[in-house]
Amino acid sequence: MVAILTTVLMTAAEISNLFSAVGVVICFVCMVVFIMRVQGDVFGTSVVHVAQPPVARMTYQKVDVPFSVRLHKAQEASFTDVQIKVCSQVNYALRSFWGVPSEQLHMLLTAPWTGFFLHLMEEPAVGAQVVDEILREDVTESAESVQHISLAPDAPRLSLGPSPRRNYPLVVCLTRCDTSQETNDSRVGALITIIHIKDAECRVPTCILHQYLKQYSGQLTKLEALYTQNSTSDAQESTRSEENTGEDEEEDIPIEEACVVCQSKRTTRALLPCRHVCVCDACCSRLDNCPMCRTRILAYFLVAPEDSASTEEGHLGRDGEGMDPPSAWHRFSGAVNRMMGIEGDQ
Repeated sequence: MVAILTTVLMTAAEISNLFSAVGVVICFVCMVVFIMRVQGDVFGTSVVHVAQPPVARMTYQKVDVPFSVRLHKAQEASFTDVQIKVCSQVNYALRSFWGVPSEQLHMLLTAPWTGFFLHLMEEPAVGAQVVDEILREDVTESAESVQHISLAPDAPRLSLGPSPRRNYPLVVCLTRCDTSQETNDSRVGALITIIHIKDAECRVPTCILHQYLKQYSGQLTKLEALYTQNSTSDAQESTRSEENTGEDEEEDIPIEEACVVCQSKRTTRALLPCRHVCVCDACCSRLDNCPMCRTRILAYFLVAPEDSASTEEGHLGRDGEGMDPPSAWHRFSGAVNRMMGIEGDQ
């Protein structure tokens, strides 16, 4: 009896040790599975990732703008003297309006070209408090000039009202003086510039609020600024420089024209909706957010020619098409490396 009881106790002790070992193994396996699930690289994760639509290239119509307007010495501008710098390639007529109701102006801007030209230049009907005489300039070649616009001493005092205002302080309209409308309705016929002037009631610094292009076809286009690294250079000169030097890929690229990501290629894309011009084609295809402001990239358009081969390579690298998927061992190795604080692909 004693021998039987001893045998039973020894067997129970051996079984309990086996259960303990099995329990430890099960706990270890469960711990590894839990860690791998948290990492989400081998066994997947419970977090649902929403796939973002691919970034689309926007197609824009190239329009030849014959003139441009920008403020000159904006910090010194006042109602007695506003200086604007006009760069024109064609003969133009300039007319300025003071104290223009915003609603009436925008209704006129959307009108067909005939009504727009009649009621803005020939017989002004914009409800402006003061309308200046037409200033005509004959341009023999592309040149830049400074025009002074000011209220006449005997002009009535402008009643712009408190902020937010419904009247624009100054509106400047440039129209081209040639017969281009007869040959091409898609050409730009007028440039409308809306200028805010700092005064005692509205302390916002003097600046250009809006600029619009009016084509002979009646289409109205609002000009939007592009944010580049070299803000002092003209956009057209920058684009022209890229076109002339884009063939030599081994040249030294100025830092203000280099991609902010790779620093080895020229910037070729303007990102939307933030309008930052800061990346090349290869880097853009690998990004979901703008590297400057972190805004999600919804679309882009080209500001300079780019190599189609590098663009296709960049898209393959981002979408993973044509590349072998990582094996389970690589995913496991990467997860363990991240757990140990080791970065990099193995």
